[in-house]
Amino acid sequence: MSRPLSRRTLAKIAGSLPISYSLLAGMNQIGAVSAQGKELDRIALGVGSDPLTLIPNDIVDGPTGVITYHMFDACINRNKDDEYRYMPWLCDLENVDDLTWNLKMVAEGVTFHSGNPLTINDFKAAFDYAADPANESHYLERWKPLSSIEVVDDTTIQIKTDEPFPLIYDRIAEVYPIDSVQIEEIGIDAYKENPSGTGPYTMSEWLRGEYITLQANPNYWAGDVLVKEVQFRTMPEFATRLAALLAGELGIVKDVPVDSFSDVEDSGLATIKSIPSSRVNYVALVTNREDSVFYDNLPLRQAINHGVDVQGIIDGIFQGYATRMAGPLSDLNPDRNPDIVPYEFNPERARELLAEAGYAEGELEITMDAPQGRYPMDADAAMAIAASLGDIGITVNVQYNEWGTHLDKIVNRQTGDMFYLGWGPALDAFGTLAYLFVGDSTYSGFGDPEIEARIAEASKTVDPAARLAIWNEVQQSVYDAAGWLFLWQQHDNYGVANTIAWEPRPDERLLMFEASGI
Repeated sequence: MSRPLSRRTLAKIAGSLPISYSLLAGMNQIGAVSAQGKELDRIALGVGSDPLTLIPNDIVDGPTGVITYHMFDACINRNKDDEYRYMPWLCDLENVDDLTWNLKMVAEGVTFHSGNPLTINDFKAAFDYAADPANESHYLERWKPLSSIEVVDDTTIQIKTDEPFPLIYDRIAEVYPIDSVQIEEIGIDAYKENPSGTGPYTMSEWLRGEYITLQANPNYWAGDVLVKEVQFRTMPEFATRLAALLAGELGIVKDVPVDSFSDVEDSGLATIKSIPSSRVNYVALVTNREDSVFYDNLPLRQAINHGVDVQGIIDGIFQGYATRMAGPLSDLNPDRNPDIVPYEFNPERARELLAEAGYAEGELEITMDAPQGRYPMDADAAMAIAASLGDIGITVNVQYNEWGTHLDKIVNRQTGDMFYLGWGPALDAFGTLAYLFVGDSTYSGFGDPEIEARIAEASKTVDPAARLAIWNEVQQSVYDAAGWLFLWQQHDNYGVANTIAWEPRPDERLLMFEASGI
């Protein structure tokens, strides 16, 4: 089994902030990230859900991202060989002044899968797609601080902001150019079904609900692609994915439950590779809807946090392969407030708070929406949470959803009073606090005007120490408000076939471009 990285090493990885952006000189260094090893005809991976779209700059969703970043290249990337600092990729990001940035193309001779050359207009097309409200892109809100985006010459886009925006590197890392010429020819709807990117893999076949198959791009600009075909098979039930791995039908399976480790290791076909992830798992106690029982009821939210034996669930269901969170950020996040300690598991105090909230034992019945098979042991964890709350006199009915349905319900504010979700990669405070604790943000279940004002202030504070001080205050406020049932930092446990050379990353980039045969 692979040894997890030390906490110190992971903290260094997670601490790569935009302010420490490192420029790697030369395209040879930029392109030298492909796997070293033998060619491999095919890898099949088992995933819990279909992608929700096949184009980037559209939907914020982990399973969708896994597919799209195989077919598309980002403007800038985190470099796994340089402590995950940002590096130039297709572009370099240059600071002109406090409110002005130049995004300059540095990769030369890059073409889309269609054969169309990559131009500066394709980057502008990505911004324009997200900025059109008709497209309902999740990136519309993420890119709001970018007030002006203009092409100034054949290789440069100039970006302006109304206020200093120190986290611009994180936002530019989410920009993937799209083939504007092909979109003009076939239309955006057709492009969504069979897109043309510049990435290491091309679209081959998508049978919805069954699989999506990608073929290696023989002309990939950044290096040789050693795995010639990658197939992502949709298998909502983990037991099905595990059985397929043990039958030799799958090469990589994510989120292997700890009680199945021995099955994998003893099979002779695969090995467990485990690494602490930056992803956090939590239950939102909905406060941004007036119809929620948690709206304007702090004692009830506190009762939930005192009433669930979170560490007991980690020790039992996860057998220690998860790390408890005290607040909204995990230990791996360098912006975490170290002064916050977890809520004490105290059923008696929880019952007192329940009475203070206006409910007698057995009177309150709540629905909790949860996914099934999206996160490690999520179904078991949701049931254990419900059982803990049942012990203090709250009936929790768990509504398990197919993944796409689960996200739709959260986005459209149609969940029960609680919903279970994971969030990551979470390598800075902004990426979690600004998107999950601002009431009208896409996936938020929490709203508080005073906290939102402080988040807005932190988001435009350039001085790192001053910004961190505000983030620490926000974390304490969120903790005091019991905005979530704070759960755990996820550990990613993969079953990997013995024929595959590949190592997991804490940023969850499941890149087959980095894999090879043994």
